[in-house]
Amino acid sequence: MQLNQRVMPQDGRPMALLLGFIGGFIDVYSEMQFHTLVATQTGNIILMVTNLGQDDFHFLITKLFSVAFFSIGFLIGIMIKERAITAYWRLYALLPLLLSTIAIPFISKVDHNIWVALLALGTGILMLTFSGSRIESEPYTILMTSGNYRKMLQFWYEYIVSRQKTEKQKRRAINYSLVVGAFVVGALVAAELFKFVGYKAILGVTVTLLIIMVHYGIEIVKKDLKMHNI
Repeated sequence: MQLNQRVMPQDGRPMALLLGFIGGFIDVYSEMQFHTLVATQTGNIILMVTNLGQDDFHFLITKLFSVAFFSIGFLIGIMIKERAITAYWRLYALLPLLLSTIAIPFISKVDHNIWVALLALGTGILMLTFSGSRIESEPYTILMTSGNYRKMLQFWYEYIVSRQKTEKQKRRAINYSLVVGAFVVGALVAAELFKFVGYKAILGVTVTLLIIMVHYGIEIVKKDLKMHNI
C-alpha cells in the first residue's frame, strides 16, 4: 500500500472512538465538578450569558477561565505543530492534559479555577493536535458531537432512501454513528463514575489518554511513519 493511501493512526476508527469518548467524558466531568465546560466553548459562552442574566458572577468567572485558557492552549498547539519535526509531536502535545488529569485526584486543596484553567489549556492543545483528523476518509469534529450528529443523520438518510445502496454509504453512516456513540458513552460513564468516586473520576480521561498515546506510538513505529505523519 502506498504511503498516501494508508489510514494514518490519527484517522483510524480506534482514535476517533477514543477522542469521542474523551469529549463526552471531560465535559460532563467538568460540568459536575466545576460547573463549566472545558471542551465545548460555544456552550460556555451561552452559559456565561445565562450566568450574567442571573447575576451569578462566581460561575461566570469560572467559565471565563475556561474560555481564556482553552484559547491559549489552542494557540500553543499551533506553535507546537509548526515546530514539529517528527510524528511524535502529537504525543508530547497530550502531556499537559495527561499530567493535569493525573494531578487532580491527588492535589485537592487547590482553587477550582486553577484546575479549570489547566484542563482547558490541555484540552485546547488536544483539540488543535487532532483537528483535521478523519475517521477513515470522513472528516469529523473531535471532542464535540453536534456536527457529527448531523452528518450521521444525513448519511443514514442518504443510505436509506438511495435506490442503489453501496457499502461506502453504509460505512460512512456507521462511522459517524460510532463517533456519536462514543461521545454519549463517555458522557454516561463520567456521570456514573462521578457518583461513586467524585472528583477522582477524571482518571477516566487519564486512562483513555494513555491508551491513545500507546496506540498512536505503536502505529507510528509499526508503519514507519516517524518522518511522514507530521
